Amino acid sequence: MSELQISLLAIGLLIVAGVYGFNRFQERKYRRIAEKAFPVRQEDVLLESGSDTLPDTLTDAREIAGFRKESRIEPVVSMPPEEMPVEPAEELAAPEEIIEKIEPIPALESLPEEGVRLPLVAQPEDRPVVLQDEAINYRVQLHPGEPVGVAALIEAIQRQGDFDRRVRWLGMNSLTGGWEAAGQGSAEEYLNIAATLQLADRSGPVSEQDLLAFCGQVQAVADELVAIAEFPDRQPALALAAALDQFCADVDVLIGANIITQNGEVFAATKVRAMAEAAGMKLQPDGAFHFFNDEGADLFSLANLDPTPFSAENIRQLSTHGITFLFDVPKVADGVRVFNQMLMLARQMASSLGGQVVDDNRRPLSDAGIARIKQQLADIYARMEAQQIKSGSARALRLFS
Repeated sequence: MSELQISLLAIGLLIVAGVYGFNRFQERKYRRIAEKAFPVRQEDVLLESGSDTLPDTLTDAREIAGFRKESRIEPVVSMPPEEMPVEPAEELAAPEEIIEKIEPIPALESLPEEGVRLPLVAQPEDRPVVLQDEAINYRVQLHPGEPVGVAALIEAIQRQGDFDRRVRWLGMNSLTGGWEAAGQGSAEEYLNIAATLQLADRSGPVSEQDLLAFCGQVQAVADELVAIAEFPDRQPALALAAALDQFCADVDVLIGANIITQNGEVFAATKVRAMAEAAGMKLQPDGAFHFFNDEGADLFSLANLDPTPFSAENIRQLSTHGITFLFDVPKVADGVRVFNQMLMLARQMASSLGGQVVDDNRRPLSDAGIARIKQQLADIYARMEAQQIKSGSARALRLFS
């Protein structure tokens, strides 16, 4: 061998020896660190098969197996709600001070002339609209096997296409345990989910076909999320929908006070606008001026008595033979006071415009007529209070939408 080859071989051996020595040094260093962190030697139950460890291991295994057996949830085969066997639903016991016990709603043909008392669920009126209000909703509860992400829920809902406009989806916030409108709160995932269908509004009661379609869509969402859906019996819900619709029809009243011209004259729309805006009213896209309170609630409106609605484009050239104040009775809280406010403004405008305040039959609105209107308001509000549908409340605004 040449001197060069011998030199290279020697250098290689030195490098190998250096690496080996460094590795041994590192090994001893980390062994000392580990022994300081874990001074007590732990027996490995997989390697040590002594008699003192085996019984404890078996006992732990039996306890774990027993727990899993007790907490096991058998898989459920999903089927459309209309194919599910209908069994009498067990009613959950509720504290008497919170929920009033009610009698089943009779069939519509057997209702007495004075109507039917609706099921009541006592709820403070200042609570959020997103509550599962069973007094006016059919509610389906979904129980997923594990928390569901908000995005996953929204996507599953959207894949079912358009739901009825009266449908609301809610999720239980995994951090606070409270319910919130799906995708509109602070939660990133939900522990439980609920879907509600409002049973009646101004378009009428929910039909059996509407309810079946809703249940089918909810079941499809539950299947996608691997959740168990609880469907209450549909027949009581349909009876409640009909009763709600009948009650709402009885108290759904618009009260108007009209101002008409005298001697065939007309009112300039610009003057009407000036007076309305001076009173704090604002022109809205529906072609009427509206008066809102400090909380944004719509109290009453002022519209053209002629067919042409007011608009920013036509108001400079428009003239009219009359205007009308309208007061949506069930949607306004403290209605008698608001009616007095509306009537006072109508009289002021009539005086300034040279017109006359009349009723819907174009008869002068007398003190006796005003007294009858106030009595009608008091009767309506008493009936609404009796059913815990307080005028102007979140529940009333949804029912009379």
